[in-house]
Amino acid sequence: MHGLIYQLNDKIIESDDFLTEEELYDGFVGEVADYVNGDIDRNAAINELVISLTPYGIIYDPTEQSITFRQGFKEAFFKERYTNLKKYVSKLTLEEFSGSTDTFPLYCIKKTIEDKYGTYIYFDNVYITLDEFVRNMEEEKKYYFGSAIDYHF
Repeated sequence: MHGLIYQLNDKIIESDDFLTEEELYDGFVGEVADYVNGDIDRNAAINELVISLTPYGIIYDPTEQSITFRQGFKEAFFKERYTNLKKYVSKLTLEEFSGSTDTFPLYCIKKTIEDKYGTYIYFDNVYITLDEFVRNMEEEKKYYFGSAIDYHF
């Protein structure tokens, strides 16, 4: 399976400072990914992210390669997953929680809170899940795209 890592920063990222796949071999590869590939269509990858985030409220400027998350983005982004989380937790048994029986319900809860094998953001020299980025980013602040790198897990 494949996912994408997007480099974002609150300042314009010069092409010399774009994240390279080599920088991900110390940590990301081995912890999350089997391998990474920087030889992808960057604009197509960015468009894929923009399309997936548009329903939650973003402003994308293709000229300056920036994205702004509008006020209310965080709640819109997590609303459905929050509803699902409450449903999963309400059905969770003690046996499932303790690992005495099937642990799939725990996996569903963890994935709903944070998708470890989904989209990643490389921000401030650290890779984090998109979920963690959204929880910590500032709404109405402009973020600039750097590179986009494919990963396999």
